[in-house]
Parts: sequence; structure tokens; C-alpha cells
Amino acid sequence: MTVTPFLPLLALCLSAVSILLLRQPAIGWGLADAPGGRKQHQGTVPLTGGLGVFIGFLLVQPLQPAGVGELLPLYVGVLALVVCGVLDDARDMRSTLKLGVQLAVAALMVLWGQRTLEYLGSFPLLGAVHLGWLAVPVTIVAVAGLINAINMMDGVDGLAGGSALSVLGWLAFVAALQSQLMLLAVIVTLAAALVGFLLFNLRHPWRRKASVFMGDSGSMALGFAIAWFVVELSQSPRAVLSPVAYLWVVALPVMDTLSLMVRRILKGRSPFSADRNHLHHIFLRAGFTAGQTSMILMLLVAALGGIGVVLSLVGVPDVLLLASLLVVFLMHGLFVTRAWHTSKALRRLHKATLDGGAVRASSQIVRLRSRPLVGGGRRQAALIGLYLMAFSVGLNTRLALAGGALVVAAAVLAYPLFWRDVLRLKLFWLSLGLSLYLLLRGVTSGNFEPLDNAPLWWGLLAISGLASLPLAWWLAQCRLHWNWLVLTAMLGGGFTFMLDADWSLLERGRFSIPGAWGEAAHIGFMSSVGLVVMLAVLLAGLQRLGAGWRPAAQVVLAAMLTMPIMIVLMGTGYTTAWLAAAAGGAVYVVASTVLGRPQGYRLGRLGVGALLAVLLLGVVSHDWLLPNASPLVQRLVEPLQAIGLVLNGQFDQAQALHPGIVERVTLWDQAWEAFQAHWLLGSGQLVPPAEAGALTGYRDYASLLASVATGLGLIGLLGFAAVVVVPLKALVWASLHRHWHAIWGLGILSCGVTVLVFCLLAMPLYYPGAVGFIVLLIAAIQIATFQRDWTRQRQ
Repeated sequence: MTVTPFLPLLALCLSAVSILLLRQPAIGWGLADAPGGRKQHQGTVPLTGGLGVFIGFLLVQPLQPAGVGELLPLYVGVLALVVCGVLDDARDMRSTLKLGVQLAVAALMVLWGQRTLEYLGSFPLLGAVHLGWLAVPVTIVAVAGLINAINMMDGVDGLAGGSALSVLGWLAFVAALQSQLMLLAVIVTLAAALVGFLLFNLRHPWRRKASVFMGDSGSMALGFAIAWFVVELSQSPRAVLSPVAYLWVVALPVMDTLSLMVRRILKGRSPFSADRNHLHHIFLRAGFTAGQTSMILMLLVAALGGIGVVLSLVGVPDVLLLASLLVVFLMHGLFVTRAWHTSKALRRLHKATLDGGAVRASSQIVRLRSRPLVGGGRRQAALIGLYLMAFSVGLNTRLALAGGALVVAAAVLAYPLFWRDVLRLKLFWLSLGLSLYLLLRGVTSGNFEPLDNAPLWWGLLAISGLASLPLAWWLAQCRLHWNWLVLTAMLGGGFTFMLDADWSLLERGRFSIPGAWGEAAHIGFMSSVGLVVMLAVLLAGLQRLGAGWRPAAQVVLAAMLTMPIMIVLMGTGYTTAWLAAAAGGAVYVVASTVLGRPQGYRLGRLGVGALLAVLLLGVVSHDWLLPNASPLVQRLVEPLQAIGLVLNGQFDQAQALHPGIVERVTLWDQAWEAFQAHWLLGSGQLVPPAEAGALTGYRDYASLLASVATGLGLIGLLGFAAVVVVPLKALVWASLHRHWHAIWGLGILSCGVTVLVFCLLAMPLYYPGAVGFIVLLIAAIQIATFQRDWTRQRQ
């Protein structure tokens, strides 16, 4: 069977024509919605959009190559719900009667269509979960629930149709993967008919308001069709996705409906009563337009569906998929139950982004420039680039580069403000000089090869500070986005781990096998930095407990994320990452006594208890994940013992105790000899020459610092030290003078120390994700340089 574009195009045209033809008769039939009460649209709007969609959809089904045949129960159920919806739109049926029709249609799907939810997935201790005799009642309730979930999304122009279109897109993708071409053809024709409706309902530059609404006739039938497709795809013998993944595809409408029904029941109201407490109403109250709200939630539906589909395809276990989804449910619940607070936060976010207005910052936190902020398309392009780079920095190099390029382009176009600010900074000239020296030294030594052949040289150029300045300039103007960018980066890091890990090994409990957690150096770097970030968030939240709900939510979220990050970190077995994370945590504790003192940020008893709990979690995780390895303390002490033996000239004993340390010391000794030979300008070689007797298995000096010293000499070392120290001084100034919250200064400083330990003991530049994170970290430090300059200019 082949899928042709003719039928989808015909469905789209029939849908659009039907909507146009039904517009005038609808008012005479009573199928129109008038403003008033909770309905705040303008003018009388026909409710025949859904009727037009399913006229276009059903008329083309007899033309399908496979005919109606096997899917006849689907079409009968859709038709029944369309008729029920039309009657409800015209006469307002009782909710119990509508529910009865929905349950009857769901029973028709189960008994006549023979579609049931039999298999739910595979879970530890339970194995493969089959419902058996419970499949029939569970399927009926689930189908009726999804019908109501899609129906309740129909509250803003384009939201229900756009969200359903996102869901249908993922279902069509899965149907194609499973070679269910007949079902694919049906899904695509329904999606095309829906597009015909969205032309009249979704707000866009050529349509300022909806000229037709979907009505219950469309939303209920859409929910039933989606439920049918989900059941058929998930229970197919050719299924490539876990049934749990489909929960991600429909997560947002289901979450919003369940939380709303629970809140209504707790208030003593009918779960089907209407109100203005949906998720989209929170966005509208925060100042977002109907078009912006629909677009944001449509993208959120698509993103959640993509997460579920991709993670299931790469083999993430069902228990982890379900646990992650429960965390999303919890976050949604907190968001909507704290609607008063979240509306205020969204209002500030809206003013900082889509509203285009200048943001007023508190003098106690961040002082922005006195001149107007750059707005319009340049600001929005920069924000898109920042979020794209934050999410994909460890996930996909090309996406991260695209995000960075977008930010740089937006800064270049912000002439003359960007250039005026940058050229005034001593940091810019230092970074420019270092970059030119790197280029000159690499070219003259003949080692500056194309990108694929010289990652070290390109990595050094990326972290020289010049590439971070445009990012820092935009970040300095977008303080309201800092928290969201950190959260985006953490989500991207979690997604990276899920894609890199070998889930077939992890599900069988092979935790100690190298590579089961992904590439140790890459995942170890990302998880150690992530752990330090979460520790900073956790400790800062503990210090502010009692000052409202936000610190408590911050502590809960940080604690929930700290545990899996620690497990991943210990599972990699990468001792360097453990040391780096420990160093970052120690610096946070020490620096909080200085940088945190002006704002009252002290560790306290709760902070000490949290640190001890994290350390205990690390020890327990190590012993559980690596039962055949040496005890954790021994693994940390043995390298020190080996170094002591080497210093005493006892190489044989050191080799027997810890061969890796002997090899590293040998490499560092070679680096020291190379540095002494070319101490000023360096040799231009970032790696040991083959004739120098480099050890087998090592392609570098096992230290970025050693490579810089040998390749670039004293000038290179001083140059990198300068581009770090200058913005670091500004960061200390911003923290001590209360221009920043203490958590930002302490968090960035701790992450910086973590990265510095990696640069001392490893070579992170081989991994694009590590390079990208270092670029972002340098940009975060450079923010303070811009803000100090703006403050001085104002004074």
C-alpha cells in the first residue's frame, strides 16, 4: 500500500470549503457562540469548525486504498460523537449524558473494534505488565478520559486544534516507523482536515481573531480518534515504542484535565463544570495574547511528545520514562495550584520577551544599563539562540553552534550599542590578543588543521573568551531568563545522558561495565558540573527556607535532581569527575563565608546536613553500582599513595599500586621538559610527539594545562590566566556589592573550580559538549564585567 498526497490535500480542501459553507447556516441552527460570562471573545462566532473537519475527513475515507473495512468502528464512533457534539453546541446537553455517550463510544471501540489496552510495558520486579480481564474497563475509562482531555483544551483560539495536530504528527511518525501504512494514511488525512480548520481558527499575521470555533463536535471526535490511534499503535505486534511513551505524547492535555478535575472535586464542584482555571488561562492572565498562548502550549505538547518518542526509541526503560513523566506531572501541579505566583512570574517573563518592553531590575540584585535595552527581533533572536545553545550544548554540536551563531548575529546587528560596550572593555582586547596569538602560533607551527583534525586548537579558540562576549552581553540584559536557562541546560544534560547510555546493559544490572553510562569522560564532566549546580541551588534554598513557597519548591526540585545526577556520576567510575565535583562543592562551602556574608547566605546546620547526605548518597551509590570495585576511600587514596611513591623514586611499587598515575606523571614530566625547551612561545605542539615516547593509549598530556604550557608557552598561560582573572574580579565585585544574588556568584565560582580541576587532570576539549559548556560558563562570568562597566558609566 502506498500513501499519496492527493487524499490529504482533498481532505484539507473539503474541510475548508465545508467551514465556509456552514458559516451562515450555523447561526440559524443555533450553532454559534456569543460572548458573555467566562467567554471573552468578540462577536458571535460559528461553532461548526469541528463539523467541517470531520466532513472533510469522513468523505475521503472511502477513497483510501484499503477502503473503510477494518476501521468502520472508528468512523461510526467519530460520527456519533460529532452528532452528540452538534446537539451539545446547539442545546447544552447535561454533562452526565455526554459522558454516557463517550463511554458508549469507547465501549464500541473495545467490543466491536477489538482495540484494547492489553500491554502496559515492562517494569522492574513486575516484568511485562498485562491487564488481562481488566483491559476492557481500563480501555473504556482511558478513552473517555482522553476525549474529555482534548475537549477541555478547546479554550483559546487554535489551542485544541494545534495541540491535536502536534499529537497527530508524532503518531504519524510512529505509524511510518512501524510500517502501518493504512493507519498512517488515515492519520495524515485527519491532520490535513485539521489544518483546513486551523486556517480559520489559529491566529496569525493575516488573521487577528478566529472566524470559527471547533465546538464540542470536533474536540470530542478528535479525542476519540487520537485514543484509537494510540491504542492501535501501542498494541501492534510491530510496535517500536513502549506504551509509556504515548503518555508523553498526550501528557499536557491529560495533566491539565486531571489536575483541574481534582481541584474541582476538592472544592465540592462537578469535575465537568466550566471555569477559567486551565493552564492557558494562567498564561492569558499573565499578559500573553491568545495567539502566543496557543503557540507556546502547542510547542510544549510537541516537545513532550518528542521526548517520549525519542527516549523510547533509544531504549530508555519504562520505569524511567514513567518516573520522569511523574516529575513533569508534579511540576505541572505545582505550577497550576500556585497560579497567583506563577502568573506574576510569567508576567515578568512576558514583559522581558514577547512584550518588547524594558525590564526594571532591582538595585539589590542586578543593575542594568541606563539606556533602553535592545528589543524587537534582535532580542528575540538572541533569546532563541541562548535557549537553543543551553539545551543542545551536550546533545548536538550543530544545534549548539546554530544557537551561538544566532546570538552572535543578533549582537552584531545591535550596532552601535554592542560595539560601544565591547570596545570599552579591557577584557575584549585581552581575549582578542589571545585569540590572534593562538591563530598565529597554530598556523606558523603547521599544526592548525581543519576542524575535524584539530579539535584542541579550535577548542582553545572557543574558550579564549572572545566567542563568549556576545553571549555575556545579551545575558547581562536578560536576568529574568537566567533561572530558565539553567533549567534548560539541566534538561538538555539529562536528555544527553538518556541518549548516550546503553540501556540494554543498565536494565540487566551491568552497572560496572565501561560505557554502560555513556562515554565516561563526557558524561562524567557533564554530571559533575550538574551536581555542583544542583548543590548550589539546594544549599541556597535551604538558607532561605521560611521565606515563602519558592525556597521550599527549590529545595524539593534540587533534591530530586541531585539524587539521579549523583548516581550517574558514581556509575561512570571516573575518579577525575568525582574529584572535580568535590572541589566545586568545597569551594562553595568556603566561598559562602565571604561572598554570601553581605546577603546573609551562610551554610548553617541544614546546609551541613545536606552536604553530609549528598556524601552518604555518593558512598552508597558507589558500593551499589560498582560492587566489584575497590572501596571508594581506597580509590581516592591510592592515587595519592602512588604519587608519593613516584616522588620517592619507587616507580615499580607505584606502577603496581596505580598504573594510571604513573603514566600521567610520566606524561607531565614530558610536558615539563617540552616547556623548559620553549618556555616563552611554546613549541606549537599541544600533544606529545610520537618520537618523544608517548605512552600507549594517551593521545595528549592528560592535562589541558600541560598542553597549553607546552604548545603556547608562558605567553599562552598568562593570556588564559588574564581572561579568567579579569571577569572573576568583576564577579567578586558584583557579589560583594549586592548586584547579584549570592547564589549566582557562588554557583558560577564553584562550577569554574570544577572545570579548572578537569583542565588540570584531563583534556575536556576532545568533547564538544564540554567545550560548549565552558564557553557558556565563561560568558556567565563575563556578565559581571559588562555590568560593572555600565555601573561605572552611569556614575
